[in-house]
Amino acid sequence: MNKVLVHKHLIIRAEAKNPPMDETVLTEWFKKFIEEIGMKVMMGPYVKYSNMIGNRGITGAAIIETSHIVMHVWDEPDPALLQFDVYSFGEFDPETICEKIKKDFNTTKIEYKFLDREHDLKEIHTLTYTDPIAKNYENKEIEKKNIVLLKSRKEVEINGSGTHGYRIKEGIHKGTVLGHITREKSVLEK
Repeated sequence: MNKVLVHKHLIIRAEAKNPPMDETVLTEWFKKFIEEIGMKVMMGPYVKYSNMIGNRGITGAAIIETSHIVMHVWDEPDPALLQFDVYSFGEFDPETICEKIKKDFNTTKIEYKFLDREHDLKEIHTLTYTDPIAKNYENKEIEKKNIVLLKSRKEVEINGSGTHGYRIKEGIHKGTVLGHITREKSVLEK
C-alpha cells in the first residue's frame, strides 16, 4: 500500500554573517543536514563556487529521495545573502530547519514561506526573524542618516536659540518650534 505523499516547499531568505564559502564544507553540511531532517540522498550533493564579479558565491544542490534541496549564497554583500529551498513529498519541520540555518551560518535576519503545493500554492506559514542586535544597529544607522538629512535642510534649525526641537526657518510656519522625534527604546537599551 502506498503512503500518501505530501507536497511541502520551504523557501528561506537569510542574511548570514558566517556564510558557507568552501565547496568541501558545504558538501559535508548538506550530507549532515539531509540526514538530520530524516531524508535520504539519491544524487549529490553537488556544490560549486562561482567567482563571477557581482554573482560571487556558492551554490549547492542535492536530489533527495523525496525531491530536492538547493542553496545559493552571494557572499559579496555583508551580511551575505543566502537563499535556501527544501521541496519534499515527505514531512519536515520548517522551524527546525530555520534554527539550523540561524545557528550554522550566524544569520542576522531570516524569513521563510512554507507552502503546501499538493493542489495549488497554499501558504501554510510565514515568518520573519531579525536578530535584535542587528535590528538595533539598523535603527541607529537610520537615525544617523535622518540627523544628517535634517541638519542639511535649509528650512529647519536644530536646537536653535536654546529651544528643544526644530525651529522652522522659512515659509508660512517660520519661527514655529517642533518637538523632537521620539523613538522606542531598542531591546538592548531596555
